[in-house]
Amino acid sequence: MKKLLSNILRPKSIDQIIGQTHLLNKDSLITQMIKNKTLYSLIFYGYPGIGKSSISYALVNDLGVPYQVFNASIDKKEKLIQIIETAKTSKGWYVVILEEIHRLNKDKQDILLPYLENGTIYMFASTTENPYFVINPAIRSRCQILELQPVSVDETFNGLKKTFKRYKLDITLPDEILKKICIQTNGDVRSAINIIDVLNFLYKDKKITDKLLKEVMQQSYVVAADYGDEYYDLQSAFHKSMRGSDPDAAIYYLARLLQAGDIESICRRIIACCYEDVGMANPQLCSRVVNAVHAAKEVGFPECKQIFATIVIEICLSQKSNSAYMAIMTALQDVQSGKAYSVPNHIKDQSYKSASKLGRTGYKYPHDFENAWVKQDYLPKELRNKKYYKPSKFSINEQKLEKYWEEIKK
Repeated sequence: MKKLLSNILRPKSIDQIIGQTHLLNKDSLITQMIKNKTLYSLIFYGYPGIGKSSISYALVNDLGVPYQVFNASIDKKEKLIQIIETAKTSKGWYVVILEEIHRLNKDKQDILLPYLENGTIYMFASTTENPYFVINPAIRSRCQILELQPVSVDETFNGLKKTFKRYKLDITLPDEILKKICIQTNGDVRSAINIIDVLNFLYKDKKITDKLLKEVMQQSYVVAADYGDEYYDLQSAFHKSMRGSDPDAAIYYLARLLQAGDIESICRRIIACCYEDVGMANPQLCSRVVNAVHAAKEVGFPECKQIFATIVIEICLSQKSNSAYMAIMTALQDVQSGKAYSVPNHIKDQSYKSASKLGRTGYKYPHDFENAWVKQDYLPKELRNKKYYKPSKFSINEQKLEKYWEEIKK
């Protein structure tokens, strides 16, 4: 069986790790653990391919401690119990490298607790999901959580150059080709190595050219574009850029989401942003957004990109108001806190003959009055004079509406 190049090149020591300088500087926890030959349980958090497992393996090597690996996506509970039993008989420290801990259900996580507590085992865990969402709080409290950052193109390029001085490839890989691989994989070191593995194994008798690379790599690798927290972060950044009236940032994040091929998520975010953040300042835009979303779904990829780009820029440049959003959120807060009061009698249903016997009379029909407005209470008496809708002072449209509203009530 062919051994993957990514496994062959897995760092044997922390100083061989590519990127993550914020975790590996001279004062960092990991560096101090190695310097002082001591152990703490760690949770490494970040998207795929940026070095979570590599740091775990390099760290146990640098510390010289025994370890076993448990992969929560494929290994069974019995293996975890067996690892713990082995650790009990160990005379010194014992580490469990726990891959994909987010896939470890709560009952398996609970198995670890007493042994982490009494020092029978130490854990180097990795997860692509937010540990505050997927890991038992009792486990988290016994670990240090370390978030890995994206590896830059230059870090990937320089790191792989050093790596290939230690490990000679069968192919000659020009710098310009290596740089293009690093750009295309955009921070996913493992993907970069896997592409080089394909070239090294299948094309060793060929000159590695730009044309050949394009044949092997059909499209760019968008790091974590449709995976876990990173994808939700992209959606969040997209929405917040539109809300913040930054067309350049919004277009960039739109491009990231388009690359992932998820029309539905883009449509939901655009509609939600328009009604939440533009709202009463430009209600006509809300209708145009719905039409644009329908058109984008109708034409699909790749033509939908210009439809999305047009409407996203318009959202960014539009006046903003969250007055409608705040109105409904405040009302919901009242309802959810128990303020579900009786509807005033005069606006209760009066469509049946005996309604008057229940005191359901006195409704004034607005269209019988000038400007189709008449003063009467609509809110329950307990909420009389409560103001949920507060027009934005910065919205021209709302200021016009408010002026009209005040005039008809005179």
